[in-house]
Amino acid sequence: MSQYVFAGANPNRKYMETSVSEESDSASSSNAEDNHSKTVCKTLFETTSLHSDSEFDQELCKKDIEKLLNTNPDVFKRCKLVMERHDQACARPLDEPTLCIKICGREHVGRSFPEDEVCVKILDREQCPQEGEVLKGRVVGLINRDENSLTFICKMVGDNPKLVAPLNKHMTRIRTVQTKPDMVEIRQYKNGRWVRKEFVKIAENQMLLIKVIKWENGKTYPLGVVTKIIPECDALDEMLGIELGCKDTPPPFKLQEPEDDKTLYRTQLCGIITFTIDPPTAEDLDDAISVREINCDSYQIGIHITDVANVIPKDSEQDNFARLRGKTIYTPEKGDVNFMFSRELSNDHLSLLPNKIRKAISLLVDIDKKTSKILNIEFDQTQIKSNRRMSYEEADEIIQKYCLDDTEPLQFSCVEDCLAVACRFSEVHRKHRLEGGWPFGRQAGQSRSHAMVEELMNLYNSATAEKLISTDVTRHLTPLRCHREPDPEQLSHFKEKYAELIPMSPYFSNVCEVDTHSEEQVWPNPQYENMEHNGISFNIFTSIFQKMEEFAQSKDYYNLMQLIFSDEIHPTLIPMVQEFRDIQKKAVILRSCSSVDSRLGHHDLRLNAYTCASSPMRSYLDLILQRHLHTMLSKEILKQADYTQVEINGFCQSGMDAEEKHDALVLKLKTFQFQPKDVVKLAVVDQLTPQGHEFTISFPLHSKLGVITIMYKHLKVVDQPSYNKEDNSMTLRWKRRVYSFRKLFKSSYPSNPIKNVTPVSSNLWKRLLYAMKQQDWIKIEQCLQDMKKSENEEKERSTSEACSTEQRHYKELTMELKLGAVVQVQLGNELKDGFPVPVVQLLSVNQCFEICLEHTRNPIDCFSKTVCNSSKPFYESYEEYQNIWSQLCQIDTAYNALEENDSVILEGVRITWTGDETNLQGFFNLTKTQKKQWSLEFDLSNCFLCIRLRDQKLKKDESDAEHLDSSEILDLQGSLPFTWVAHAVTTKPKKQKNGDNQNKIKFQITKKSMSYIPPKVFERGTNFTVEVIPKKIPYLLRENVIKNLKRANNLVKNVATNQQLEEPNAKAYQNINLDNVDESLNLPRLNDSQQKAVEEAVKKPFTVIQGPPGTGKTVVGIHIVYWFFKKNQDFLASSKSTPDEKPPKKPAILYCGPSNKSVDIVAEQLLKLKGVLKPLRIYCDQMEMREYPYTDSDLKLCRKSLRDEKPNEELKNITLMYLVRKPENPFSVQIKNFERQKLSEDQVDIYRKQLKEAHKHEIQKYDVVLCTCSSALKPEILAVMDFRQILIDECAMATEPEAFIPLVSYNPKQIVLLGDHQQIRPIVQCALVKKMGMQQSLFERYMDLAIMLDTQYRMHEAICRFPSKEFYKGILKTGAERGPCYLLNKYELPTAILFGHVQGKEDSLVVSTKEGNESSVANTEEAEQAVRVADMLINQSGVPPEHIAILTPYNAQVSEIKKTAEKRGIENVTVCTIMKSQGSEWPYVIVSTVRSCSISDIESDRPSKSWLGKRLGFITDPNQVNVAITRAQDGLCILGNSTLLRCCELWKRLLDHYYRAHCVVNPASDIKVQSRE
Repeated sequence: MSQYVFAGANPNRKYMETSVSEESDSASSSNAEDNHSKTVCKTLFETTSLHSDSEFDQELCKKDIEKLLNTNPDVFKRCKLVMERHDQACARPLDEPTLCIKICGREHVGRSFPEDEVCVKILDREQCPQEGEVLKGRVVGLINRDENSLTFICKMVGDNPKLVAPLNKHMTRIRTVQTKPDMVEIRQYKNGRWVRKEFVKIAENQMLLIKVIKWENGKTYPLGVVTKIIPECDALDEMLGIELGCKDTPPPFKLQEPEDDKTLYRTQLCGIITFTIDPPTAEDLDDAISVREINCDSYQIGIHITDVANVIPKDSEQDNFARLRGKTIYTPEKGDVNFMFSRELSNDHLSLLPNKIRKAISLLVDIDKKTSKILNIEFDQTQIKSNRRMSYEEADEIIQKYCLDDTEPLQFSCVEDCLAVACRFSEVHRKHRLEGGWPFGRQAGQSRSHAMVEELMNLYNSATAEKLISTDVTRHLTPLRCHREPDPEQLSHFKEKYAELIPMSPYFSNVCEVDTHSEEQVWPNPQYENMEHNGISFNIFTSIFQKMEEFAQSKDYYNLMQLIFSDEIHPTLIPMVQEFRDIQKKAVILRSCSSVDSRLGHHDLRLNAYTCASSPMRSYLDLILQRHLHTMLSKEILKQADYTQVEINGFCQSGMDAEEKHDALVLKLKTFQFQPKDVVKLAVVDQLTPQGHEFTISFPLHSKLGVITIMYKHLKVVDQPSYNKEDNSMTLRWKRRVYSFRKLFKSSYPSNPIKNVTPVSSNLWKRLLYAMKQQDWIKIEQCLQDMKKSENEEKERSTSEACSTEQRHYKELTMELKLGAVVQVQLGNELKDGFPVPVVQLLSVNQCFEICLEHTRNPIDCFSKTVCNSSKPFYESYEEYQNIWSQLCQIDTAYNALEENDSVILEGVRITWTGDETNLQGFFNLTKTQKKQWSLEFDLSNCFLCIRLRDQKLKKDESDAEHLDSSEILDLQGSLPFTWVAHAVTTKPKKQKNGDNQNKIKFQITKKSMSYIPPKVFERGTNFTVEVIPKKIPYLLRENVIKNLKRANNLVKNVATNQQLEEPNAKAYQNINLDNVDESLNLPRLNDSQQKAVEEAVKKPFTVIQGPPGTGKTVVGIHIVYWFFKKNQDFLASSKSTPDEKPPKKPAILYCGPSNKSVDIVAEQLLKLKGVLKPLRIYCDQMEMREYPYTDSDLKLCRKSLRDEKPNEELKNITLMYLVRKPENPFSVQIKNFERQKLSEDQVDIYRKQLKEAHKHEIQKYDVVLCTCSSALKPEILAVMDFRQILIDECAMATEPEAFIPLVSYNPKQIVLLGDHQQIRPIVQCALVKKMGMQQSLFERYMDLAIMLDTQYRMHEAICRFPSKEFYKGILKTGAERGPCYLLNKYELPTAILFGHVQGKEDSLVVSTKEGNESSVANTEEAEQAVRVADMLINQSGVPPEHIAILTPYNAQVSEIKKTAEKRGIENVTVCTIMKSQGSEWPYVIVSTVRSCSISDIESDRPSKSWLGKRLGFITDPNQVNVAITRAQDGLCILGNSTLLRCCELWKRLLDHYYRAHCVVNPASDIKVQSRE
């Protein structure tokens, strides 16, 4: 049996094995990975002690690890591993926690888990600008692992529980033991064995609790078992349970007083006025403050911390529990707290409750009354009694009332007086500590009481640190919080970058030692009063400015100062604040005297020494420090400390771990607790990158909100965001059709900015700062008045500038994003991985235009309530088929609704509501005149709606303004009006005789974004904004064709259901001799497989023909058309009609395909039969509008049509749009006359009617119509043609509903599907319907009936060899010899195949445009090499440019190659996507694979499917690869990053094939070609 290596934390733990069997996994990983959990059949856990040391490739035992750490400490480090990704980590040495060793790549991370204690080998040290020395390392062994770190909440990958993805993004995916399909196997640990507990059916949104049991050497993923299924709604509770670790309650406690009662030796302070300040919900009151007058010159402040160390002996049961828990964690959203100590112990002995005598360790500070200087400071063991418990709100009210005038004598008669004394001292002390910069110590919105408590605790903690490190017994044993000052080089760069802004911040002026301006510099002289304000603009939140005015009027200096001096709430300063945070080192916990860093002190707090000892009930590290204080205060001679240096080192690390875990959990909880009910918030742009696909926003006025990401693609901008390097800004541009029902619709619509900021000049701001420092109220008020005046001037200026002309239909809007720019967003909540997280619902561009990100992000959720089922190979009836496929089509339509970004916005819409709130419906009226004027020619009964009502107010109990932290007194933003949002689908109104319903647009609400509906919604006369999103015509056609299946003939219904096909197929229509082909047509002779395919197609009603590349599939199709034409002639000859009858429709043949390219290729070949039959090529209306535009026709053009190729010039003589304009067509003169002039609305209608008549007149002349599947539904074709035979070419590229569009619309007697499912498959964007079967074509469903063409005539045999073996089981034969090969291999010998390695750099598009969609990628270097090879073939080998094609998977690369070719002066070389190349061939083909990344980013150890999808994208699709490498006749040159491509098994096989043939050139710049002699 193979040796299994376990992932258990305890090397002494024994595992038992259970019998399991596992089905083979069909997931896309390698075979070796599939077998990972397959053979866990007999003894998964044997009764053997297996050491976790052997988990790593180096197989180092702990003894070896210790030896390395001791003998070579400069290279090998004992580290705590902080996982950043599954393949990237930061290792922090335990003895040097300020260091960070970067570990990149799975081979270096090894099989590590988050929070592992490991041995790391330092591999490299390098100096980086702005970062200093960067260390890179590798994990070489495991030292310790927490058992809890092996439990994860996961979600299934692709609804398959065999592979799961942890919600913890830092952890790799996990394989699980599963033995039944469509079921989740749950196991439990019992008697040393993981035994099966139950099977549960797989359901949507299931979360799994996974226990990792091993990670075998050489395997990509660890192996785990499912221990529990978690409903999505319970994921938060489970996460908290895992994050909090120990779920048990603290052990009970009984106080046992020692024999000698030490209370007798404590200083009795019960008679002094003492009080506590805490949140109302707090249970552990571990600090109190006392104030008493000593004499006429001094007073004493006591800072008392409950004496936990006196009650909890070291190593007791309670102490061990507290040590494991580390910190008390509050989880208010669950209504409970994870405490370190039992509630009984807290309430009866520790918590400083009012009127309860408690023991404390007190810092007694004697203070001079006049100067507030500290006279004496000492620690003491005391006994105290709190007189009063106050909340922060109560304390602030007292401070506001009693702490008014610094000149008043101090009073000590009551709690209120004493609180005011403590507050005054704390503020003076803070100013002294910060060396004159005392306002900077308070955060925006923080109350004075909270700032007071914080300052007094800082004093206690710094005094503790100073005392302990100056005492012999604890000098080397004190855990200190050390904070290094910023790196001088980084600080210098920072000062240079923000030279203009630093003087506008007193804090940064202080930190950067920049001189502040004197009164003469900032205060104006008489001449200045008449000058226009100058200096750069300084933006203040308008709500903040209004509060500044309020505080100035009430002379509230402290709150005014707080607002003005809080840099983090001023948009102009926020980028500077954030960058400074980045260059500041994080504080670490170090043992005193352990290193140079341990002597640093705390730079940010401006203290020489600092620790945390003020919360021993809530932090175990604080309890350790309190025990140190006991040691220091002990009167015993030679009293020894309770801990050793080694123990303290461990506690320093565990303390940092506990804090990081606590902070991360608090951050999560803040996110999950946020229940905005769609509130409007002001945010600032937080992060912005030139090539990024998103930007992030933060909320400086809302401390509970974290950073939120906004994707550019969800904003539906009209083109790529434009980056300005000079000011690091991104410009977004929208172009939208906007119409209004209101007569007075402002022409300044696009230019009404939202006034959320008040811009003032930098000079005014500096004047205000100076006045604040001087506490000069006259000057303060004058500054604010000047600011108000400048704001009004700015408003007048912007109003006058806003009046500009507008286009008739389109409104163009722009938004500039730069760091610190203010944006207004409306927030909602969404479940992400089971957790509620805040998301942006609306982004306001200006007062009249907002983007609904809710429906751009989740269109299915907003517009479709359908629950879908998977497609099937067989159906009981066509009704079952309709039921399944109509659901899939509805979801697909909703998902793709916003693909082309062509929504129309209607303003001032008045809605009549019907139904109730649970089934809300309604309608609005839209007259024919309005539809005509606004060119609303789409079907309004088939649209999605986003209905919005602006400027609404929340009910008071729903406003989040009331939910402030107890430490906050200010609602910094204030309440902003919100927008009510609902989404709907329009429905067809019932026809009424009087035609009343013609103007009604009825709709059904599909989703309300909030439960609260403002009363204004139902009031008559309310004006709504309605965004109308037309369903895309191709998807709408698919929906309709499924609905209309009941009207189809039996043959089509049978094809749909896969029923009763054998019987009719067995009956031959008639005997046809295929040898009787007119030789004058010069049609190629058929080989045996082609002959068989034609016979089947002509004689049977339903035929499927597979045509691999170059096998003459199109030739077979032409032969079939010829014989169908003959049959139709016979039918016409035999049919009779009387003169009185309506003329029958023309019997004809429909030859269609999913794309214009596929149809054009057939049409070109059909030109050979032009003398025998008449072919007609019909393009879609959008293509004709591009060629022959008329007034407002551009409104009907979608973005995709702009990317489409133009009509094929070679087909001009058989193309409908050109034929109707020839003199032979009786309508041509009128049509041309219309097209020479600008048409009125009425003329447009006449023109289009004439065009339709011209189309009908022309179409019925022809025998074969060639068009796309969608265009087959053109009304003019339906009116005059009877297609008795339908051929669908490239049918494997069409979705099943798309293929049924022509089949259901006509009554074919014979159907032929031609294609190759090994080439391009249907493109399905929606993952849900793709999973449910939408990507399987009708052709692929019937592959068991297919006749395969087995001989190819296109490719050189060397080109054909690999695709034949890889895709066609080696049976594809070569039937023709090719010309000379001009490409040269690495030995400069002629070859037909070549691969050139390019280590390029890829650039991706951010949003969909006419150049490509948002996932499109370009690679400039690869484009250069592709064009270079083409240039050599043309100029050195003499290959005509028309014989060369450059293919690539991405539209963006097509655009890049075309630009490069144009610069080189190369013309007539075909450049197109691989998809558009299907069916085409060229003598020479160059393939640009595009994708690339650095070697360090490549996963060398079997990359996951998701990684391959992200890094390689389309190029891993076997179908696209097959098409790309089978277009060439004489030479195929592939360009790409061979290192990256080798990560894909298919490309690895292809590269190996090319290597064996010596046809790989590295680098591609060495590629050469043979010169034509």
